[in-house]
Amino acid sequence: MQRMTKQRMAILRCLSEEGRPLSIEEIRAYAAIEIPQINLSTVYRTIKKLIQEGKIDLIELPGENSCYEIHQKEHHHYFLCDGCSKTYFINKCPRGLSEIVPQGFHLLGHSITLNGFCRDCRA
Repeated sequence: MQRMTKQRMAILRCLSEEGRPLSIEEIRAYAAIEIPQINLSTVYRTIKKLIQEGKIDLIELPGENSCYEIHQKEHHHYFLCDGCSKTYFINKCPRGLSEIVPQGFHLLGHSITLNGFCRDCRA
């Protein structure tokens, strides 16, 4: 168990308060509000440790930069805004996916990313 440093607290707080997956740049910008001298290498190092401890998850969406979120126990999907490139949670999951799997195949899991415009970009 790592001790709770200012950097760890700031990163966990920003991910928790924002309530959506954040890019490394967004995390650094939020953390810099509390710790102005924080740099990207510190953020990367801290994120790596938090992932190893199971406190946060790495989210990799096709064609996008990686982002990070507080560890989620529940299965969920994402909405990616084409305007601002922010990623949001979708807590619902479509049913009946096994019906569209080709005959003879066995479905083990799935991930879905919807895209469009978020509330702010749509306005």
